[in-house]
Amino acid sequence: MARALSRGVYLLVQRYFRHGVGLQSAALAFYLLFMIFPFLIFISALLGLLNLNVTAILLALGEFLPRDVVDIVRAYLLHVGESPSPRLMLFGLFFSIWFPMRATNALMVSVRTAYHLGPPPRAVVHRLKTLLYTVVLISAIALTLVLMTVGDRLLAYAVENLNLPLFLAALWARMRFPAAAVVGYFALFFLYALSQDSRQPWQNLWPGTIAALAGWMILSWLYAVYVDNFANYSLLYGSIGTVVVLMIWLYMSATVLILGAELNGTLVSMRKDGGT
Repeated sequence: MARALSRGVYLLVQRYFRHGVGLQSAALAFYLLFMIFPFLIFISALLGLLNLNVTAILLALGEFLPRDVVDIVRAYLLHVGESPSPRLMLFGLFFSIWFPMRATNALMVSVRTAYHLGPPPRAVVHRLKTLLYTVVLISAIALTLVLMTVGDRLLAYAVENLNLPLFLAALWARMRFPAAAVVGYFALFFLYALSQDSRQPWQNLWPGTIAALAGWMILSWLYAVYVDNFANYSLLYGSIGTVVVLMIWLYMSATVLILGAELNGTLVSMRKDGGT
């Protein structure tokens, strides 16, 4: 067991350098940076039109994201949410599809590299897959927002008008975040599966999915603690310190997502070597 673990770590590190994960992560972080602002415009306009609770979202994000990143999100959500507009929401939706498609394409190419698949054989099919996953990603984020915001109102209404026991309401309030994690798991799992040319066995997809999701949450939390308590980017970089924090977090997030696919590719290779 220990020998297999050490060999797996060695192969994963070797893959990191051979496949240029650092360079791929930088490219993905670049697309994510251009994606985040129009996407926040769309989300904030949607929250304003649906009259959802912005504070609940910010509190949830503050659990594991750096304070500077949460401040950027807060500024956009509050500013656009104060004057909701269907036209603004459609504007944000258009660019929230275009830029995520570019980010999704970069990530899918990285996943294919991890599985040694090479360039997509059919460009049209690959574009359709990219568009499909972009829609799935937006739907998953919208569902997560509903779990974190509408849940409070539904619980309060059910307790007051439907005689829902308080302990059930408290249980659901605690289960919303695990439910959001499940949504994130299936969204990432679907990405890894959709990047393939053929159907992959479950065991070739789920280990990296769980590792990437857990690693992203843990790494984001650790980075948030470091930024909020030890680092002072504003002192070093002045007014662009917040942007530096955001870019570092996006780069780390991109690296973790790509390494999840590399972990799956490593396990597939090890199983093949063990079977020969």
